[in-house]
Amino acid sequence: MKPQRLNLKTDLYLLGFLALFAVTALFMGLTATHILLNTIYLGIALLLVALTYFLGLMFGLVANMVFIFGQGTIMVYQNVLADQTVSLVMIFWLLMPLALSVVFHGVAQTTLQMQTEITHLAESQDQYSAFDEATHLRTTVAYYEDAGVFLETSRRFSIPVSTIAIRLRYLGELRQLLSRAQFAALIRTASRTLDHATRDNDVVYYVNQTTPTWAVLLYTDKAGAQIAANRIRTSFAAQLAQQPDMPDVDVSLIIGIASSAPAAVKTPAELMHAALKETEYDV
Repeated sequence: MKPQRLNLKTDLYLLGFLALFAVTALFMGLTATHILLNTIYLGIALLLVALTYFLGLMFGLVANMVFIFGQGTIMVYQNVLADQTVSLVMIFWLLMPLALSVVFHGVAQTTLQMQTEITHLAESQDQYSAFDEATHLRTTVAYYEDAGVFLETSRRFSIPVSTIAIRLRYLGELRQLLSRAQFAALIRTASRTLDHATRDNDVVYYVNQTTPTWAVLLYTDKAGAQIAANRIRTSFAAQLAQQPDMPDVDVSLIIGIASSAPAAVKTPAELMHAALKETEYDV
Protein backbone atom coordinates (compact mmCIF):
# COMPACT_ATOMS: atom_id res chain seq x y z
CA MET A 1 0.00 0.00 0.00
CA LYS A 2 1.24 3.46 -0.86
CA PRO A 3 2.36 5.56 2.13
CA GLN A 4 -0.13 8.34 1.31
CA ARG A 5 -3.10 5.96 1.31
CA LEU A 6 -1.84 4.26 4.46
CA ASN A 7 -1.52 7.60 6.23
CA LEU A 8 -5.02 8.58 5.11
CA LYS A 9 -6.52 5.32 6.37
CA THR A 10 -4.76 5.73 9.70
CA ASP A 11 -6.04 9.29 10.04
CA LEU A 12 -9.61 8.28 9.16
CA TYR A 13 -9.67 5.38 11.61
CA LEU A 14 -8.18 7.56 14.34
CA LEU A 15 -10.68 10.35 13.73
CA GLY A 16 -13.50 7.80 13.72
CA PHE A 17 -12.36 6.34 17.03
CA LEU A 18 -12.08 9.81 18.58
CA ALA A 19 -15.54 10.73 17.24
CA LEU A 20 -17.09 7.60 18.75
CA PHE A 21 -15.45 8.31 22.08
CA ALA A 22 -16.68 11.90 21.92
CA VAL A 23 -20.23 10.67 21.29
CA THR A 24 -19.85 8.23 24.18
CA ALA A 25 -18.65 10.95 26.53
CA LEU A 26 -21.47 13.26 25.45
CA PHE A 27 -24.05 10.51 25.93
CA MET A 28 -22.74 9.66 29.39
CA GLY A 29 -22.96 13.33 30.30
CA LEU A 30 -26.56 13.59 29.11
CA THR A 31 -27.56 10.42 31.00
CA ALA A 32 -25.75 11.28 34.22
CA THR A 33 -28.60 9.78 36.26
CA HIS A 34 -27.46 6.32 35.06
CA ILE A 35 -23.80 6.84 35.95
CA LEU A 36 -23.35 3.38 37.49
CA LEU A 37 -24.89 1.59 34.47
CA ASN A 38 -22.87 3.73 32.04
CA THR A 39 -19.67 3.00 33.95
CA ILE A 40 -20.31 -0.74 33.84
CA TYR A 41 -21.02 -0.68 30.10
CA LEU A 42 -17.99 1.52 29.45
CA GLY A 43 -15.82 -1.04 31.26
CA ILE A 44 -17.33 -3.83 29.13
CA ALA A 45 -16.71 -1.80 25.97
CA LEU A 46 -13.05 -1.21 26.87
CA LEU A 47 -12.66 -4.92 27.66
CA LEU A 48 -14.05 -5.84 24.25
CA VAL A 49 -11.73 -3.30 22.59
CA ALA A 50 -8.75 -4.83 24.41
CA LEU A 51 -9.78 -8.37 23.41
CA THR A 52 -10.08 -7.27 19.79
CA TYR A 53 -6.64 -5.66 19.90
CA PHE A 54 -4.75 -8.52 21.56
CA LEU A 55 -6.63 -11.55 20.17
CA GLY A 56 -7.60 -10.35 16.71
CA LEU A 57 -10.63 -9.03 14.89
CA MET A 58 -12.39 -12.38 14.56
CA PHE A 59 -12.21 -13.10 18.29
CA GLY A 60 -13.32 -9.53 19.01
CA LEU A 61 -16.33 -9.86 16.72
CA VAL A 62 -17.34 -13.13 18.36
CA ALA A 63 -17.00 -11.56 21.81
CA ASN A 64 -19.09 -8.59 20.69
CA MET A 65 -21.75 -10.88 19.24
CA VAL A 66 -21.95 -12.72 22.55
CA PHE A 67 -22.36 -9.38 24.34
CA ILE A 68 -25.02 -8.20 21.86
CA PHE A 69 -26.89 -11.49 22.26
CA GLY A 70 -26.79 -11.23 26.05
CA GLN A 71 -27.77 -7.55 26.00
CA GLY A 72 -30.57 -8.22 23.48
CA THR A 73 -31.89 -11.06 25.62
CA ILE A 74 -32.10 -8.77 28.66
CA MET A 75 -33.87 -6.07 26.59
CA VAL A 76 -36.41 -8.57 25.22
CA TYR A 77 -37.06 -9.89 28.72
CA GLN A 78 -37.64 -6.37 30.08
CA ASN A 79 -39.92 -5.34 27.23
CA VAL A 80 -41.93 -8.52 26.67
CA LEU A 81 -41.99 -10.49 29.91
CA ALA A 82 -41.48 -7.80 32.53
CA ASP A 83 -43.49 -5.20 30.56
CA GLN A 84 -40.86 -2.54 31.16
CA THR A 85 -39.68 0.17 28.79
CA VAL A 86 -36.17 -0.46 27.55
CA SER A 87 -33.92 2.40 28.65
CA LEU A 88 -32.04 4.56 26.18
CA VAL A 89 -28.80 3.59 27.94
CA MET A 90 -29.19 -0.10 27.05
CA ILE A 91 -30.08 0.74 23.44
CA PHE A 92 -26.99 2.95 23.11
CA TRP A 93 -24.63 0.38 24.59
CA LEU A 94 -26.05 -2.41 22.43
CA LEU A 95 -23.85 -1.53 19.42
CA MET A 96 -21.34 1.07 20.66
CA PRO A 97 -18.84 -1.55 21.97
CA LEU A 98 -18.86 -3.22 18.55
CA ALA A 99 -18.29 0.08 16.78
CA LEU A 100 -15.43 1.01 19.13
CA SER A 101 -13.80 -2.42 18.72
CA VAL A 102 -13.92 -2.40 14.91
CA VAL A 103 -12.65 1.17 14.54
CA PHE A 104 -9.87 0.70 17.12
CA HIS A 105 -8.80 -2.48 15.33
CA GLY A 106 -8.51 -0.41 12.16
CA VAL A 107 -6.30 2.10 13.98
CA ALA A 108 -4.10 -0.69 15.35
CA GLN A 109 -3.76 -2.46 12.00
CA THR A 110 -2.88 0.62 9.98
CA THR A 111 -0.40 1.70 12.66
CA LEU A 112 1.20 -1.76 12.52
CA GLN A 113 1.41 -1.52 8.73
CA MET A 114 3.12 1.86 9.06
CA GLN A 115 5.63 0.40 11.53
CA THR A 116 6.29 -2.47 9.10
CA GLU A 117 6.82 0.00 6.25
CA ILE A 118 9.22 2.07 8.38
CA THR A 119 11.17 -1.06 9.35
CA HIS A 120 11.32 -2.16 5.71
CA LEU A 121 12.54 1.26 4.63
CA ALA A 122 15.20 1.28 7.36
CA GLU A 123 16.41 -2.18 6.32
CA SER A 124 16.44 -1.17 2.66
CA GLN A 125 18.41 1.94 3.51
CA ASP A 126 20.96 -0.13 5.44
CA GLN A 127 21.15 -2.66 2.63
CA TYR A 128 21.49 -0.26 -0.27
CA SER A 129 23.25 2.65 1.38
CA ALA A 130 26.75 3.28 0.10
CA PHE A 131 28.04 4.58 3.47
CA ASP A 132 27.83 3.21 6.99
CA GLU A 133 26.57 5.83 9.47
CA ALA A 134 28.61 4.59 12.45
CA THR A 135 32.02 4.31 10.77
CA HIS A 136 31.54 6.70 7.81
CA LEU A 137 33.06 4.04 5.57
CA ARG A 138 31.73 2.58 2.34
CA THR A 139 29.54 -0.50 2.67
CA THR A 140 29.23 -3.85 0.90
CA VAL A 141 27.14 -2.32 -1.87
CA ALA A 142 29.89 0.17 -2.67
CA TYR A 143 32.54 -2.56 -2.40
CA TYR A 144 30.96 -4.75 -5.08
CA GLU A 145 30.46 -1.77 -7.38
CA ASP A 146 34.03 -0.51 -6.93
CA ALA A 147 35.60 -3.96 -7.06
CA GLY A 148 33.96 -4.55 -10.44
CA VAL A 149 35.66 -1.41 -11.73
CA PHE A 150 38.99 -2.39 -10.14
CA LEU A 151 38.89 -5.87 -11.70
CA GLU A 152 37.92 -4.57 -15.14
CA THR A 153 40.80 -2.08 -14.99
CA SER A 154 43.09 -4.91 -13.91
CA ARG A 155 42.09 -7.03 -16.91
CA ARG A 156 42.40 -4.21 -19.44
CA PHE A 157 45.70 -2.71 -18.29
CA SER A 158 47.31 -5.68 -16.51
CA ILE A 159 47.35 -3.85 -13.18
CA PRO A 160 47.26 -6.15 -10.16
CA VAL A 161 44.34 -5.70 -7.74
CA SER A 162 44.19 -7.03 -4.19
CA THR A 163 41.72 -7.06 -1.35
CA ILE A 164 42.57 -7.07 2.34
CA ALA A 165 39.87 -8.53 4.59
CA ILE A 166 40.15 -7.60 8.27
CA ARG A 167 38.32 -8.91 11.32
CA LEU A 168 38.75 -8.76 15.09
CA ARG A 169 40.43 -11.74 16.72
CA TYR A 170 38.49 -13.45 19.52
CA LEU A 171 35.31 -11.58 18.57
CA GLY A 172 33.03 -13.62 20.84
CA GLU A 173 35.21 -13.02 23.88
CA LEU A 174 35.47 -9.31 23.10
CA ARG A 175 31.67 -8.98 22.98
CA GLN A 176 31.47 -10.53 26.44
CA LEU A 177 34.34 -8.57 28.01
CA LEU A 178 33.55 -5.14 26.60
CA SER A 179 30.52 -3.01 27.25
CA ARG A 180 28.40 -1.90 24.31
CA ALA A 181 29.99 1.56 24.39
CA GLN A 182 33.51 0.12 24.57
CA PHE A 183 32.82 -2.25 21.68
CA ALA A 184 31.44 0.59 19.57
CA ALA A 185 34.54 2.65 20.39
CA LEU A 186 36.71 -0.29 19.31
CA ILE A 187 34.90 -0.46 15.96
CA ARG A 188 35.44 3.27 15.44
CA THR A 189 39.13 2.95 16.36
CA ALA A 190 39.65 0.15 13.85
CA SER A 191 37.81 2.15 11.18
CA ARG A 192 39.91 5.27 11.79
CA THR A 193 43.07 3.18 11.72
CA LEU A 194 42.23 1.73 8.32
CA ASP A 195 41.33 5.14 6.96
CA HIS A 196 44.60 6.70 8.13
CA ALA A 197 46.96 3.77 7.52
CA THR A 198 46.06 3.28 3.85
CA ARG A 199 47.15 5.29 0.84
CA ASP A 200 44.93 7.88 -0.81
CA ASN A 201 44.14 5.59 -3.74
CA ASP A 202 43.29 2.63 -1.47
CA VAL A 203 39.58 2.37 -0.68
CA VAL A 204 38.35 1.18 2.74
CA TYR A 205 34.98 -0.51 3.33
CA TYR A 206 32.96 -1.74 6.31
CA VAL A 207 31.32 -4.78 4.76
CA ASN A 208 29.71 -6.61 7.68
CA GLN A 209 28.17 -5.14 10.83
CA THR A 210 27.07 -8.41 12.43
CA THR A 211 30.56 -9.90 12.31
CA PRO A 212 32.61 -6.68 12.08
CA THR A 213 34.55 -7.01 8.84
CA TRP A 214 36.51 -4.41 6.91
CA ALA A 215 37.91 -4.62 3.41
CA VAL A 216 40.48 -2.60 1.50
CA LEU A 217 40.78 -2.45 -2.29
CA LEU A 218 44.27 -1.75 -3.56
CA TYR A 219 45.99 -1.47 -6.93
CA THR A 220 48.89 -3.73 -5.97
CA ASP A 221 49.94 -7.35 -5.95
CA LYS A 222 49.75 -9.66 -2.94
CA ALA A 223 53.22 -8.68 -1.71
CA GLY A 224 52.32 -4.99 -1.77
CA ALA A 225 49.04 -5.75 0.00
CA GLN A 226 51.01 -7.60 2.70
CA ILE A 227 53.07 -4.46 3.33
CA ALA A 228 49.84 -2.47 3.70
CA ALA A 229 48.45 -5.13 6.05
CA ASN A 230 51.53 -4.93 8.29
CA ARG A 231 51.19 -1.15 8.37
CA ILE A 232 47.54 -1.54 9.41
CA ARG A 233 48.47 -3.91 12.26
CA THR A 234 51.13 -1.55 13.59
CA SER A 235 48.89 1.50 13.35
CA PHE A 236 45.98 -0.30 15.03
CA ALA A 237 48.14 -1.35 17.98
CA ALA A 238 49.39 2.24 18.36
CA GLN A 239 45.88 3.68 18.20
CA LEU A 240 44.58 1.12 20.70
CA ALA A 241 47.31 1.98 23.18
CA GLN A 242 46.05 5.58 23.19
CA GLN A 243 42.56 4.57 24.31
CA PRO A 244 42.48 5.21 28.11
CA ASP A 245 39.04 3.69 28.68
CA MET A 246 39.85 0.42 26.91
CA PRO A 247 40.23 -2.45 29.42
CA ASP A 248 43.31 -4.63 29.46
CA VAL A 249 42.16 -7.30 27.00
CA ASP A 250 43.87 -8.92 24.05
CA VAL A 251 42.65 -7.03 20.98
CA SER A 252 44.25 -7.77 17.65
CA LEU A 253 43.33 -8.15 14.01
CA ILE A 254 43.12 -11.16 11.74
CA ILE A 255 43.89 -10.32 8.14
CA GLY A 256 43.42 -12.14 4.87
CA ILE A 257 44.74 -11.07 1.48
CA ALA A 258 43.53 -12.10 -1.96
CA SER A 259 44.79 -10.96 -5.34
CA SER A 260 43.27 -10.86 -8.82
CA ALA A 261 46.28 -12.74 -10.14
CA PRO A 262 44.71 -16.23 -9.99
CA ALA A 263 42.61 -16.86 -13.08
CA ALA A 264 39.82 -18.21 -10.87
CA VAL A 265 39.18 -14.77 -9.34
CA LYS A 266 36.91 -13.08 -11.86
CA THR A 267 34.19 -11.37 -9.81
CA PRO A 268 34.09 -9.11 -6.73
CA ALA A 269 32.35 -11.87 -4.78
CA GLU A 270 35.14 -14.34 -5.55
CA LEU A 271 37.77 -11.78 -4.57
CA MET A 272 36.06 -11.09 -1.24
CA HIS A 273 35.48 -14.78 -0.55
CA ALA A 274 39.13 -15.56 -1.20
CA ALA A 275 40.27 -12.81 1.19
CA LEU A 276 37.88 -13.96 3.93
CA LYS A 277 39.11 -17.52 3.43
CA GLU A 278 42.67 -16.34 4.02
CA THR A 279 41.70 -14.88 7.42
CA GLU A 280 41.20 -18.44 8.65
CA TYR A 281 44.93 -19.07 8.26
CA ASP A 282 46.08 -15.90 10.04
CA VAL A 283 47.16 -17.34 13.35
